[in-house]
Amino acid sequence: MEKQKLYETRRHGTPRFPMECFITRTEGIQHFQFPLHWHRNVEIMQVLRGTTSVTIGNETFSGEEGDIFFINQEELHRVASEDDQLVYRTVIFPLQALTFSESDASQTYLEQLIQGTQRFPVQLTRKKDCDFLYALLYQIQNAAEQKSSGYELMVKALLLQMIAQMFCRHMMIPVQHAPSEKSQRLKEMLQYIRQHYASSLTIAVMAEQFHMSEKYFSRYFRIATGQNFTAYLNTVRIEKAQSLLLETDETVLEIAFACGYENVSYFNRVFRSQTGFSPLQYRSASGA
Repeated sequence: MEKQKLYETRRHGTPRFPMECFITRTEGIQHFQFPLHWHRNVEIMQVLRGTTSVTIGNETFSGEEGDIFFINQEELHRVASEDDQLVYRTVIFPLQALTFSESDASQTYLEQLIQGTQRFPVQLTRKKDCDFLYALLYQIQNAAEQKSSGYELMVKALLLQMIAQMFCRHMMIPVQHAPSEKSQRLKEMLQYIRQHYASSLTIAVMAEQFHMSEKYFSRYFRIATGQNFTAYLNTVRIEKAQSLLLETDETVLEIAFACGYENVSYFNRVFRSQTGFSPLQYRSASGA
């Protein structure tokens, strides 16, 4: 898949302030999964409670309370958990938004991260000296939630302080290799699914699109993503259905068709298995 095809198109923050901080809770969800995807932002994930599994690139890591994960720009990643008490904080921001209009010596540190010659560490555990990060991430969340006058400046300053302290403590990782061809191909596949989820996507269609046999595609996709093709496609479709339920007045039948489901009963069944609610219950519980 072209790199563009697993690309997350959702906008984070606003055009004038493209940074975002939010809390995710898995209460009532037995098999939580945020599917494999990538974006051009840096993403920081702090586990506040429970346990999780985080895949970044070609590696999968176990996470527990206190662990912090850094997803560098353009890295494939996903989050999965069987723990219905999982709570984690996410901070997402583009490195370019932290740069200065007039370059000085401090800009060189940001440029190293933007150009990919330095990267954030993948995982920091409670055993590491992370107290300063816990404090900064909490302050970022607090500022983002309160949205007091000047909060944008506060969030930006805190992110710069975090990066500065990590450089001072030699926590950044030098990079000496380019992304693998396998990683690029997978990004193309995932982006293709996100662009065509509403159509009749099948293993046969995907195999033909990426010049593979159906058997090889199925095995390749399962090993690379940790899910079979149908499970991943359903995750993407239900994610879109959730947005439509909250943001439009379309009927469940219309949303099912818009998300690629020809059978509304099957759509209802998949939706409940992934969210713990029927589509109408989900819309009602969210106050939409």
